[in-house]
Amino acid sequence: MSIVSLKLEQYRKAINLIDIAHILALEPAHISFALYKLDKPGFAPKYSEFSITKKAGGVRTIKAPHKALKAVQKRLAQDLLMIEQQLEATRIKKSDCVLAHGFKKKLSIMTNGENHRHRRHVFNIDLKDFFPTINFGRVRGFFMKHEAFELHESVATLLAQIACHNNELPQGSPCSPVISNLIASVLDVRLNELAHRYNCTYTRYADDITFSTSERNFPTAIGRRELESINLWEAGPKLLKVIQRAGFELNPTKTRMQHSYSRQQVTGVVVNQKVNIAADYYAEVAAMCHHLFMDGECFTKISGTKQPFHIKKLRGRLAYIYQVRGKGPKVIQKGEDGELKGTQKFWASFNLFERFLNYADLYAVDRPLVLCEGVTDNIYIKSAIQALAVAYPTLTSPAGELKVKLFKYTKTSTAVQQLGGGSGELLKLITKYHLRTKNFKAGGKHPLIVIVDFDEGSKIIFKEVEKKTGKKIDTQPWFHWDKNLYIVPIPKVGGVDTPIERLFPQALLDAPFDGKAFDITNSEKDGSKFFGKKVFATKVVAANKGTINFSGFDPLLATVVEVIEHHKTKTALPFAAAVAPVAAKAP
Repeated sequence: MSIVSLKLEQYRKAINLIDIAHILALEPAHISFALYKLDKPGFAPKYSEFSITKKAGGVRTIKAPHKALKAVQKRLAQDLLMIEQQLEATRIKKSDCVLAHGFKKKLSIMTNGENHRHRRHVFNIDLKDFFPTINFGRVRGFFMKHEAFELHESVATLLAQIACHNNELPQGSPCSPVISNLIASVLDVRLNELAHRYNCTYTRYADDITFSTSERNFPTAIGRRELESINLWEAGPKLLKVIQRAGFELNPTKTRMQHSYSRQQVTGVVVNQKVNIAADYYAEVAAMCHHLFMDGECFTKISGTKQPFHIKKLRGRLAYIYQVRGKGPKVIQKGEDGELKGTQKFWASFNLFERFLNYADLYAVDRPLVLCEGVTDNIYIKSAIQALAVAYPTLTSPAGELKVKLFKYTKTSTAVQQLGGGSGELLKLITKYHLRTKNFKAGGKHPLIVIVDFDEGSKIIFKEVEKKTGKKIDTQPWFHWDKNLYIVPIPKVGGVDTPIERLFPQALLDAPFDGKAFDITNSEKDGSKFFGKKVFATKVVAANKGTINFSGFDPLLATVVEVIEHHKTKTALPFAAAVAPVAAKAP
């Protein structure tokens, strides 16, 4: 018998907690503490509960695990996701044959919806209490008896203890999504067989199940009209039987049929023609953004009454729209030389998302924002601020809690805002900042402080600053560019060009790590002799910040404080005066 998954084989050979700890790369004491100490008198609870409002009304109870337990669950979930993917690869040859699309890499509400495009009938049902229905016994029994696992009884018990709380899979645990998919895979197979019998397509996304077909009449075994009703539908007898046999229950209030002459939605996306967002949903989000940009707050209507809508939720909606729609189509045009060239045409929804991110993450921040050239610079500055906390109360509390924000580089910031790190992208931000923040009426109360290395890569930025302010770049510690945007060059050390790493003691820069020398240029390719900025930031600076001398950062941090204090005076001035570009006074 061939081995499908090496990771799965490790679990199949395990017989106790020590074996599982080894597989998860954790200390056995860590797992024991998380499972058997938490919840005991004198110890923290395993879970903390809170409620969130559902979009369709009602509340959902989230059970957030203690950080010690969550660390165990995250590692177990990662292993199970890998195993699930490997097992699925042995059964499915084409991506469009995947039945369950929720909680999996490279699968989403879009891939789920794609299976049901251009269909005459789209039938949706919902499983009631999906996670809570899966109890401790089902989880333990699955790991013991499923032919792919067949784990040792003690190991199956241990995994169920890690995953379950109060005899159910809790919403909030990293394990719940993947384990629910594994256990529901039996249901998927049976419902897919039922679908094929009646020429239908079947998919599931978490607790949301969809059948679709272009047959003239929808099969009554799967779904049928309620007696004496034209619009209301109910699950058919064979569908109900399969669901009940698999140990699940239907939520009849969410059963619905959608025909091709009306709007058909699957897991929130429209599937009549192409997978898309409902027009009224996007219109509501666009209106919320308009009010946010104008007034600094936004609202939604619930039962005709205005209710405040949190900016984090609005970000989530815009991210969801971007996930579904993407950036926009590529347009192929013939150039003057006759060659075909592709250009990107952006959707209005993408432009709106970009404006939102510029507003929320650059212009209307809730405290001063420091934007460096990349992730490693963030580590340096955060470590320096915390190490020098006593000298800079404007920047941090004595406990090391930052009073400034460091811009967080993400895949979204790279794709949408063109901010992935580097002086080239900072130049685009600076020169286009007026357009990026055009027509924002609210915000701008806190400064956006762009910190730029004083080296060859930043010369184009410095030329732009000198052109706008009329001041030489090396004569001022900071420059006000536009609105809340300030530019701070790294202070020169010894009168020569200075990247931020030069603010560290020379002895630290020269010290070897793991037998290798630090490549401050990040250009050496021989990894056997040199280590780069990422290793220096994480393994040298962050790991030893308690013993490093950060005095070289004093001039930079003092300048940041000066900018913050200056901006306080700017926000107190009339708007026209506040946005005029100025240079810092000579020290």
